[in-house]
Amino acid sequence: MITIQGFAKLCGCNAQTLRYYDRIGLLKPAKVDSWTGYRYYEEEQAVLFVKIKNLQQADFSIEEIRNLLTKDDDLLMAAFDRKVKEQEQKLARIREIQKSYLKESMDMQKMVNMLTDFVEGRMASPALWKELGLDAEQETKTRARVNDTLAEWLSECRNAGAEMAEQMNSLSPDAMKDVIDSLKNELPDGSIPASGASDEQTSFAEDVPSDAAKVYERSGWEHVSEWINDIPDLESGRQSYFLFRVCKDSPVNDPGFPTLMLALMDVRFGAVSGGMNCSISVSGDGVNHFTLFQK
Repeated sequence: MITIQGFAKLCGCNAQTLRYYDRIGLLKPAKVDSWTGYRYYEEEQAVLFVKIKNLQQADFSIEEIRNLLTKDDDLLMAAFDRKVKEQEQKLARIREIQKSYLKESMDMQKMVNMLTDFVEGRMASPALWKELGLDAEQETKTRARVNDTLAEWLSECRNAGAEMAEQMNSLSPDAMKDVIDSLKNELPDGSIPASGASDEQTSFAEDVPSDAAKVYERSGWEHVSEWINDIPDLESGRQSYFLFRVCKDSPVNDPGFPTLMLALMDVRFGAVSGGMNCSISVSGDGVNHFTLFQK
């Protein structure tokens, strides 16, 4: 028997490697002195070390190595052949990803650009800004907040780009266009489809928790500017829900309006820690309604 230092020199490794193999149960010492704790190895165990080292270098897992240690060389060679095939398949997959990477990146950038153009186009609508009745200072601050919101949203889009690109890669151009069209109705800050919702009761149930309290309400108005300055201070720490039920032809029934509304509330009340949500549906009575809930 030889000491762990001598066995390490024989195997061309260090003692730390041998202690690691001992700890995970791959190569136990032939003897451990009960008084000193010194490890001793048989010279023949060097063949077992060679087997472990080569299997590890070939990317076999610890469990795979443990199962192969008792196998003869024929079975060991068969295991190497299977591992080679696995690695070849993995390499082929990496090469496929390498080839598709540039196309996926370009597709994702194209989609982000289309969404950006759509959002910025909606924010440029004069009818939306007129609906809020802002003075010059308020409009400047609100536009800045909208731009910040858009930047934050696009950053989230880019962070999720790899996953989205992989999904988009499997779609045809027509299917990709359908995805983009549907995403146009999912703008930042809870925006809604331009056509609005047809069932206002369903909209209420989906958008506002049952335990939320009504804190402000207005009905029968023509423009938001008539009452927007009467909205009470938003209590910090509470979630605010802005619900609009409007005539189908109202400027409020526009995908860009929720973003403007929440940007203005953010400018007016500062960052509301509880968060805000704005949703719109088509009213069933042909009258414009607004309700603010908080939870």
